[in-house]
Formats: sequence, structure tokens, C-alpha cells
Amino acid sequence: MTTTVLHANVERSRFAQHLWSAVSGLLPALLGLGRSIAAPPAPVLNAADQAAREASHVREMAYAYAKTDPGFAADLYAAAARHEAQFGD
Repeated sequence: MTTTVLHANVERSRFAQHLWSAVSGLLPALLGLGRSIAAPPAPVLNAADQAAREASHVREMAYAYAKTDPGFAADLYAAAARHEAQFGD
């Protein structure tokens, strides 16, 4: 009988932990939803601006790899330039 009661307590505490985890994970999402509704919409970027922003992100990643893997960084820089040239015009 003691084993059954102990097992029930373990299961109940595990359920409570999962429930608390789900609620605490949902709460920031719900708060963020309220803020996003109140915030003005983000401006829509044209293709050239979007390509420039994406190329900028790839260049930042290439800069991070420049010292550890210069060949890969060079490939990333080239890909960013191609992307910007293809979609930027």
C-alpha cells in the first residue's frame, strides 16, 4: 500500500511539473501577442531591401567564421554578393 501511495504522489508531482511548464511557456507567448496587436505593423520591404538585409545577415555569419574557417567564410561572402545582385535589382 505504501508503494502505491508513493507512486501516486510521484505521478501527481510529475503532472503538476508538466502543467506548470506548459503554462509558464504559454504565458510569454500570450503577453507577446498582446504587444504585437498594439504595436504598429512593420513596414513592408521591397525585394531589394529584403535582399540587402538577408545578405547582411550572411555577411555577419561569414565574419564569425573568418578566423576559424576562411574558405567557408569566403563562400558565404560570395553567396551574399550573388544573392544581393540577383534579388537586389
